[in-house]
Amino acid sequence: MTLYIISKNTLLQKRWSTILSVFHPICRESLPATLGNDSLVMIHDDILCQLNEEQKKRLFALHVMVLSTTPTFEQARLVLSLGAKGYGNTMMHESYLISACQAIQEGNVWLSPEYINLMIQELPMMPKKATNPLEYLSHREAEVAILLSQGDSHKEVAEKLNITVRTVKAHATAIYSQLNIKDRLALALLLRK
Repeated sequence: MTLYIISKNTLLQKRWSTILSVFHPICRESLPATLGNDSLVMIHDDILCQLNEEQKKRLFALHVMVLSTTPTFEQARLVLSLGAKGYGNTMMHESYLISACQAIQEGNVWLSPEYINLMIQELPMMPKKATNPLEYLSHREAEVAILLSQGDSHKEVAEKLNITVRTVKAHATAIYSQLNIKDRLALALLLRK
C-alpha cells in the first residue's frame, strides 16, 4: 500500500513523513491526479476544504485519514460519513499516528480514544434480547463490560471499580474473547441491541 501525505504545510509533511518513514511515504502539496486503489492518503483538512465534489468522491473511495489542526467531533463524524477510514489531530502522538496507519492498512477504522467514547455514548439503547451476552461473563467482567459499553475509558473503569488499569485491560481482553468481538465499539453495539 502506497502512503501519500498531502499537506501544504511543509513542517507537518516533515513531521508525518519522519514518524511514518517505515511506510516510505510520498509527500505532496496537492492531491495527485491519479492514485492507485491500494493507496493510503493522509490529508490535512485544509486541503480537503479546497477539493471539489468530484475530487472528494474520488478521494473517499480510497483509504483516507483526515488530520485536522483543530479537530472536532462533528468534523470526525462528517468525514467518516463521507468514507474516511480515520480522523485525528495533526499533532497527535507518534504512536497514535503509526497505530492509525496500521489500522487503516488492515481495513479498520481509526479514531482517537475520546472520539470512540463519544461515538459509543451516541449509540441508541435497544430493547434487551432474549439472551443476555453478560450471562457468559463473570460478575466482575460484566461490571467492566457495562462500564466500557457506556463509553468509560479503561482509567475511568479502574477508578469506579477500584482496580488497576492493567486489570481492566485484562478483563476487557477476556470479555472480547468470550463474546467473540474485537473492541469496545463492538461491545457497545452488542450490549445496546
